Amino acid sequence: MTKETSIARVLVVLVFAPAGGLFGKAVAAAAAGSNWWPWLAGALVWLVVLGLAAVAVSNRLDEHR
Repeated sequence: MTKETSIARVLVVLVFAPAGGLFGKAVAAAAAGSNWWPWLAGALVWLVVLGLAAVAVSNRLDEHR
């Protein structure tokens, strides 16, 4: 496994695992009848911000090859 592949796998976990937890929390809050939208907004912000950071890191690694 190359260094780029290892970093890509770590970035995927850092982006999607917490977002999945936040989406799950939004579903649980909706089922409980409480405010679910802050959790959903947090998950979307997490996906966008960390996704862009992951793309930037991936592109930076590709430039050095």
